[in-house]
Amino acid sequence: MRRLSKVDHITYVVRRDTIVRWAWWYLEVLGGTLILRVDDTNPNDKSSMMLWCIDYDDFGVALVAGIDREEKSHVTAFVEQHGDHCVQHVAFQVDDLHTFRDDMTAKAGLSLLGPILQRKDAFGWVRQVFAKSHHGDTNPAAAPFTEFVERPNKRGEAFPEISFSADVGTNLYHQAQRAMKVDDRAVMIDFSKMPPGWEMPHVAPRDVEPSKG
Repeated sequence: MRRLSKVDHITYVVRRDTIVRWAWWYLEVLGGTLILRVDDTNPNDKSSMMLWCIDYDDFGVALVAGIDREEKSHVTAFVEQHGDHCVQHVAFQVDDLHTFRDDMTAKAGLSLLGPILQRKDAFGWVRQVFAKSHHGDTNPAAAPFTEFVERPNKRGEAFPEISFSADVGTNLYHQAQRAMKVDDRAVMIDFSKMPPGWEMPHVAPRDVEPSKG
């Protein structure tokens, strides 16, 4: 059963001194549309980040840069480890996020950074959840992760019967910052659930060469 619908957006970590030039690349050169610019997502916190979102109709690109004040931002920690303009996370769309979460938790031991959030982001209404790091080799601030999203509305349609909960106020930044502080190295997948002796399936070719004659 196919679980993922498409790539929703890709988030790149950049430096504060390079975010403008990367915006130029995605906007002027690659033809994207700037749909959100937040220069300080958490202005009252000890650290924060810049968040600029660029739309390409079927997917988006987000640029994030760390803002360090009394403490180091987890975004800064990531760029220090991997360098400028590196993929921090990819967000995949699923059809029903609650069902997906429950199924993946049972089938693959999916471990999440926090609860499902429901809010309006730069690309529209969204339900989203963030998985823990891909590996536990380093502090989670320096490790990539995966996001899963559900967009109940299609472009131009109203969000059906939205109902907000206390989880709405939870913010990815706070979740990731906490994971860095406590050095939570739990990984997203429990590979012990992989069946012993599992083998790769046969390749299913998309293009078949037409028969001759």
